[in-house]
Amino acid sequence: MITHTLQAGECRVWWADPRHQPIDTLTGALNATELERASGFHREPDRRRFLTACWLLRTTAAAQLDVSPADVPIDRRCSGCGKPHGKTHIRTATAQLHASVSHSANRVAVALSTAGPVGVDVEEVPSGPVGELAQCALSPAEQVALRELPERDHNIAFAKMWVRKEAVLKATGHGLRIPPEQVEVSGPQEKPALLSWPLDISPDTVRMRTLDPGDGYVGVVAVLADGLPITVSEVDATDLRRIPFPFAGRRAA
Repeated sequence: MITHTLQAGECRVWWADPRHQPIDTLTGALNATELERASGFHREPDRRRFLTACWLLRTTAAAQLDVSPADVPIDRRCSGCGKPHGKTHIRTATAQLHASVSHSANRVAVALSTAGPVGVDVEEVPSGPVGELAQCALSPAEQVALRELPERDHNIAFAKMWVRKEAVLKATGHGLRIPPEQVEVSGPQEKPALLSWPLDISPDTVRMRTLDPGDGYVGVVAVLADGLPITVSEVDATDLRRIPFPFAGRRAA
């Protein structure tokens, strides 16, 4: 079965490789704003990642809402400036569907959840030194945890802590408007968890799960589930083009 309707308390993450989808497939369901944003990317890999993320979001959400990908009511307006680069919302009165998008190098992720606001983050493990990044992005306790590891493990350890911070801040919609060093997460050798942050939301309400984006990448999904249990699953998006959507040829308005 290619996809199924999400049940209460369920979160599903779809993975796609931006190199594998035909351009016509990627652009066919996008609206004018999405296509305009795509045209602004000067590098082809960046444009492909953006197009793939838009296509994957529309395709997976359409299967949940039983509509054409073009008809998924997506709202990305930034709460600060009103431009279409804010947290992804699916505005529908008939279904409670939360969404998040992330991409890095050759991995694109879309997370959908019925359990609560969701944030997903995937990062390619950095190849260069991470010392300066760690000083800017990690709390003092996290920096200690990093230094206690062998130097050969620093890059992946930093990436593991970074995606946890990104995922929880994407779930709330704050993003990096909150300094990442003010968000403290569990150590890289521990299960992902939020320990503290400067928000009036108890860390206990956040549920985090480690994802498997493939060799050379790390990923995490976070759900503001009010402390309730959630179920997380992962799916490859290879076969999504075969889903028979209604009105599949119509472009989004």
